[in-house]
Amino acid sequence: MNQQTRSGFCRHRGGNSRSSTQAIPGISGPALDFFLHHLVQPLPNEPGQQAMRALLSILCLTLLFSGHARSEAEIVLYDQYEVNGHTGYLSAWAVHGPLDKVLLIVPGFDTKNGSMPVDELLDDLAPVVQFMGQKGWDVIYFDYVDGAIDLKVNADNLAHFLSYLDTQAPNNYPLAVIGGSMGGIVTRTMFVQEKDDMGVDTYVSIDSPHRGVFLSNWANDLASLAIDYEAAHQMHYGDPAFKKHYGWLRKVEATRHFKKHVNEPMNTCAIALSDGSQGYWKVSWEDRLLHNKYYGVSSYINYSGMRSTYMPYHSAVYLDSASTRKKTRWGYARYKYRNQTSSYFDRTIANPADEHTAPDYAIVQALDFILANEPDL
Repeated sequence: MNQQTRSGFCRHRGGNSRSSTQAIPGISGPALDFFLHHLVQPLPNEPGQQAMRALLSILCLTLLFSGHARSEAEIVLYDQYEVNGHTGYLSAWAVHGPLDKVLLIVPGFDTKNGSMPVDELLDDLAPVVQFMGQKGWDVIYFDYVDGAIDLKVNADNLAHFLSYLDTQAPNNYPLAVIGGSMGGIVTRTMFVQEKDDMGVDTYVSIDSPHRGVFLSNWANDLASLAIDYEAAHQMHYGDPAFKKHYGWLRKVEATRHFKKHVNEPMNTCAIALSDGSQGYWKVSWEDRLLHNKYYGVSSYINYSGMRSTYMPYHSAVYLDSASTRKKTRWGYARYKYRNQTSSYFDRTIANPADEHTAPDYAIVQALDFILANEPDL
């Protein structure tokens, strides 16, 4: 990778340039460094958030000093509330001994920003931490201070975090990223913005809007009025902000440099919570009017007791073309994608149409792909 600097961080694949710190019994070197670094981070001004961060720091300290076997994870926090003059990020680390193999999880769109990364690791992601820990991997949950702002800002935050991570790990450490929903687009935006793979060996997206979010017709106008967040506009197919952001992504991704030096070196996989890979699908005339032609090959969301399409198959796996063939029948139409090629992703995985969440089977598919493509150390 090109050795450049961003805000004092050297962008390279590791090197572990920490200053020496006297070891404290029961605490590994990396965990001690991370925890001490966390103690000097500025806390938010809101009293409630300060109290929460203080409690989490106590939890972190308790876990670090509890004398767990190295096979169990030590929970470490590292936050930067401001990066390059804009809103920053949070992170929680489940570290199994010295940091060496890293799985980084980047979450989706979030307007409430109420959860804490450590809660994710200790709750929903606990099975992932345990399973990957047995395989020698450390799991890090990267989160946003604000999960609804400009995608480019949170992509800059992610790049900043990876640059810091490089200083805490050995040279050429394995690094895999799972981006869920918007997290896949934040990661993809980072690659374009930096024109660099940032040392990522494996990149997996789960039901990410690589060609935008396609809401049902009944929900489209309502969403444009109700979801007035910059990131939402950028991902909403047809929105002027979508055209600007995704046009920029595709333009950079089409360059020879990006293909050769960013995309091709990585192992890439896109997982869809829908299946448009097998022949035609049927859409009744009523569903075509109420929803859109991707009804049946799209993940969905439920809003006010009604179902809306969300991520069509071609968007989730980033097909080179969204063009379809159509055959009209009495009462319904049959559609089929003209081309099933995805030049960006090495592998695409289809699943039966499901709600747009993070189902266990999709997580398992992501982990299987990562482990199957684990670099040789």
